[in-house]
Amino acid sequence: MAPLDPAVLARHHRRNRLQTAAVLGGLGLWMAMVGWLVAGINGVIWAVGGTALLLTIQPSRSAALLRALYGALPVTQAEAPGLYGLTASLAERAGLERPPTLLYIPRPEPAALSAGGRAEPVIAVTEGLLGLLPGRELGAVLAHEISHLRHGDLRILRLAEAAGRLTRLLAMLGVLSLALYLPGAAAMGAKVPVAALLLMLAAPVASDLLTLKLSRTREFEADAGAAEITGDPRGLMAALAIMERIQPQGWERMGRTRSWLTLVRTHPSTSERIARLRELMPPPDHHRVAVPDALRPVLDPNRRRPGPWGRPGLRIR
Repeated sequence: MAPLDPAVLARHHRRNRLQTAAVLGGLGLWMAMVGWLVAGINGVIWAVGGTALLLTIQPSRSAALLRALYGALPVTQAEAPGLYGLTASLAERAGLERPPTLLYIPRPEPAALSAGGRAEPVIAVTEGLLGLLPGRELGAVLAHEISHLRHGDLRILRLAEAAGRLTRLLAMLGVLSLALYLPGAAAMGAKVPVAALLLMLAAPVASDLLTLKLSRTREFEADAGAAEITGDPRGLMAALAIMERIQPQGWERMGRTRSWLTLVRTHPSTSERIARLRELMPPPDHHRVAVPDALRPVLDPNRRRPGPWGRPGLRIR
């Protein structure tokens, strides 16, 4: 098999890892700074301990959560042997210990979600995605989600969200404390800590922007990982283009393309993702994972899935 350009692929992985480390470091610094401003070294300790506590108690994205939020339904191997075979092949190429459990979300919008981690991987796909993408493009999207699982992206983003929540909590406590302190300080002619106040007001915004940056970085890394797994960046490029035509992303849907809007996106723009994938494109005679069009899913209207939803059963040839 002709691999992707190893130098280009290594450069993409290195850039994404460095950006991830920088963003996590920035989140930690903002959290520690606010903790220090509020309570000195004790505030820093509270921040670290609180982050660890939040990681323990906040719900992680799991199969049960996907079922509760989206009405996701389990898909058995007997119902979708082709889809299961494709997913298992991609998971094996990615080095996962076990293939992901597949869930079906009866919604029309094209989307795929990953949950769990390497130990208990789960991938959920919507009815809209299965009906929209041919086999090659569907395989690329599955590889993207498998790449998220392989790299532990859900755990990374949970860490960032926990640090952001602690930063916001500490900043709120600090601003409230200063609000109580300022009248008495002004009456006594004491100096108002304007710099500390501004830093605590800016900390939640900075944390949110860094978390969004982290999410976009992990999407780029999942794209690179998908191309590495399949050896076929063109497949994911085609899938992204199809989904963009059917369902444009946030700001593009409203016809807005200003560059500063990229700061508040959870995902990079489709054009950015395609441009990076194009850099990975191998020579024209490369080989890729065989994903025949026969894997294209259909809904069997004559078969009903048991349960309260009364949705058509899923059959993938």
